[in-house]
Amino acid sequence: MKKKLLLLVVCVLVLSVMVFAEDVLIYEANFEKTDSKNVFWDGLVGDWEVYGGGLVGHDTTDQNTNAVQELDQVGEYTFIYEYKVTYDYSGGPWSPAAGLHFMCSNGYATNRGDSYLVFQDYGRMILYKATNDALAKVAEKDGHPAPDGGSSVVRVEYNAKTGDMDVYLNGELVIQWTDMDPIIDGAYLSVRTNMTAVTYDYIKVWVRK
Repeated sequence: MKKKLLLLVVCVLVLSVMVFAEDVLIYEANFEKTDSKNVFWDGLVGDWEVYGGGLVGHDTTDQNTNAVQELDQVGEYTFIYEYKVTYDYSGGPWSPAAGLHFMCSNGYATNRGDSYLVFQDYGRMILYKATNDALAKVAEKDGHPAPDGGSSVVRVEYNAKTGDMDVYLNGELVIQWTDMDPIIDGAYLSVRTNMTAVTYDYIKVWVRK
């Protein structure tokens, strides 16, 4: 009887942990009519439009385009960001290049105030941190270039309590980094390109509590 009771308690604990660690989708943009009314990307720098099921950036001359979306990211949880981007056309020596700012304190600033930026360019994956709108490279991985005319799926898992960050490219873990002074809240997301016409096919955010 005691063994059965102990087994029942263990099963309940395991199920509780599984429920507790569930990833909850808090934001989803597929750039279609089925999107929530809360999906609104404000094209600030560059030529942006929602067209053909994607967020399309046409600008191939600007080195820091910006379309911004309001989204609260608050609490010492794990936030998961995933997007699919297609590099449609390169316009300069630094392209193709595009990425996503997250945990942004100011989506309208040059480097989005305090934020992180995951970025893929012509040769590598790069992770940046912006502090008081000053951008600094904190990690990079060569040999993972943005495919000119092709697509990439980028996923970031960020633990705002520990500062641990994992960056995946097409399902492969390519960057691991820990911020000793982690950003614990943000108010915006922002897409960014460098002299590249792109299409963001989707952008999703989960939280794991």
